[in-house]
Amino acid sequence: MSAAVGEAKRALRRRALAQRGQLHDPEAPGAAAVRLLQAVEIPSGATIAGYAAMRGELDPRPALLALEARGCRTVLPHTTGKGEPLRFLAAPGGLAESIDALGIAAPPASAAEYDPDFLLVPLAAFDRRGYRLGYGGGFYDAALARLRAGGTITAVGWAFAAQEVEAIPAEPHDARLDWIVTEREAIYISA
Repeated sequence: MSAAVGEAKRALRRRALAQRGQLHDPEAPGAAAVRLLQAVEIPSGATIAGYAAMRGELDPRPALLALEARGCRTVLPHTTGKGEPLRFLAAPGGLAESIDALGIAAPPASAAEYDPDFLLVPLAAFDRRGYRLGYGGGFYDAALARLRAGGTITAVGWAFAAQEVEAIPAEPHDARLDWIVTEREAIYISA
């Protein structure tokens, strides 16, 4: 990563996370779930990865519960350490009942592992080109690269509409999203 791009990302991340910390809309998770179900074709039997919301993230649990009711399997990420790949472990009801190696709510390490068909991705900011700004660890970029190399995965950025920015400073390793879903709209990212 060039020093200029790295600094631009760090500055944008600080602003975006501070702004997201001011967002408090208890109706947003349910509204985003409705947008997802209306716009994205997710077949029964698909494996859906969400995450345990923290630090003001838009909670994906209403979407996970609705998809589970339609016959989908829900999984959540689990990390075994810094620099290690994300594992996606069974989490019925979208519940994180343990803590992973990085101190993040996750399924227990003994839960069954599945590669997801659809991945709801948390983020600090997004743009309409399909780029997201995460937390700087590269976990989701690496997971998407691995999953895309092994088959078909649909990556859905999951965010408040207010997290949109004009442009994310992107580099070749930054994985683009296929969709971005907010409480206001579902945005399809064309190739």
